[in-house]
Amino acid sequence: MTATTEAPGLGSRQPASVHAGAKVTIPRVLRSEWTKLTSLRSTVWTLLIALVVTIGFGCLISAIWVSEWRNASPEERATDFTDPVMASLTGAYFSQIAVGVLGVLLITGEYSTGMIRTSLGAVPHRLPVLFCKAAVFGVLSFVLALSAILVAFFAGQAILNQENLGSSIGDPHVLRVLLGGAFFVMAIGLLGLALGTLIRSTGGSIAALLGLIFVVPIITSLLPGDWDKIHKYVPDGAGEALVTIGGDPERVMSPLGGLIVLLIWLVVGLGSAAYVLIRRDA
Repeated sequence: MTATTEAPGLGSRQPASVHAGAKVTIPRVLRSEWTKLTSLRSTVWTLLIALVVTIGFGCLISAIWVSEWRNASPEERATDFTDPVMASLTGAYFSQIAVGVLGVLLITGEYSTGMIRTSLGAVPHRLPVLFCKAAVFGVLSFVLALSAILVAFFAGQAILNQENLGSSIGDPHVLRVLLGGAFFVMAIGLLGLALGTLIRSTGGSIAALLGLIFVVPIITSLLPGDWDKIHKYVPDGAGEALVTIGGDPERVMSPLGGLIVLLIWLVVGLGSAAYVLIRRDA
C-alpha cells in the first residue's frame, strides 16, 4: 500500500474570511449593505418618488390654502387655517408609503433571488446582517426625508406668505415637527423591513404594511367610546403626535409619548424579525 501526501494549500482552499485582513467586521458589513442598497435601481426610483411626492404635494396643498383663504369667510379663516406647517408637509404622509415599500423590498428581494443565502453565509452571525441593513436604510431614509421635508417646508411657506399665512422655522415647535416628520417616515421604512423579514413575501409584506398604516387607524377611529383612544398607540397615531402643534390631548398624545410609542414599535418589530431570522432557515 502506498500513501500519497498532498502539498499544503493545493488540495483545498481556505475560506477567504480566515485569511489575514479578510475578517468580517461591522464596518465591512455596513459597507456591503450600503453597496447593495445603492446599487438597486428600485432604490433610486423609490427615493426619487418619495422626494417628488413630499415636495410636490407640499407646494400643491399650500397653493390650495392660499386660494381657499381668499374666498373664505372670517369664521372659516379662524378655524380652517390654523396649521400652516402641516399644510406644507402633507406630502410626507404619502412618501412614507414609498419608503415603507422600499424597506420591504430590501429584504424580500434577497429572499426571492436567493441572495439572502450569500449574505448570511458571508457573515458568521445573522444578526449583523439585519441590524446593519436597518442602520444603513434608516440613516439614508431619515436624511432623504428630512431634506425633502425642509424643501417642502420652505417652498410651502413661501407660497403661504403671499397672504401672510406662513410660519418660520424659528417659531415654537416648528423644528420639532420637521424632525419628527422625518423620523416618522424613517420608522415606517424600518417597519417595512421588519415585516419583510417576518413574512418574506413581497406582496404579503406590502399588504401588511399598508394595513398597518391605513386600515388599522380607520378601524381604531370607528371603535365606540373610549376604545378609539387606541389610535394613539398605533404607528399613525404616534406619528401624528410628532407632527402636531397644539393638538387635542384627548385625541393626540404628547410628542415625547409619540416618540416612545414609535420606538417601542421599532424594537418589537425588529426584535421579532431578528428572532425569526435566527430560528428559521434561509
